[in-house]
Amino acid sequence: MIFAPFQTSATPNIADLLVFLRGTVGIPDTALPDNSPYLSWALSYAQQYTLDAARMIGGDFYCFAVYLLAASFLLNWAPDNPNSTTPQYFANIRQQLGLTGFKAGVVTSAGDSGTSASVLTPQWLSALTLQQLQALQDPYGRQWLAMMQDFSPVWGIS
Repeated sequence: MIFAPFQTSATPNIADLLVFLRGTVGIPDTALPDNSPYLSWALSYAQQYTLDAARMIGGDFYCFAVYLLAASFLLNWAPDNPNSTTPQYFANIRQQLGLTGFKAGVVTSAGDSGTSASVLTPQWLSALTLQQLQALQDPYGRQWLAMMQDFSPVWGIS
């Protein structure tokens, strides 16, 4: 089996997740230590929400999807360590990506007294949960959502 550069196993694990987070996502160990309990929490969450059907494509595909969602989860929820050399790492990332503001959905049209514009919204977008809408806010959640959308009949997105 061929693995991704960050992968040593066809089964998601903390060690490979750490390599992915450090190398691909760029989260420093000063912001998220190797022994952080948030790593196992994020991994468990991501495995719960990543479709098992992705395993049929391959362990590398499934692991990549799990690690993407785990990264998205951490960007949204991991607390900052005030004693770290990067004490505001996650707060700064959340601000950069606009993750802290409420967005009830996707704006499809806007207008005022003189102008208006609208965008064709794909039907699948209207079926997203709040959790999935939040995943759209960061690049790792978007990639995960794109991968899961390939399983639309299984996942319930039409």
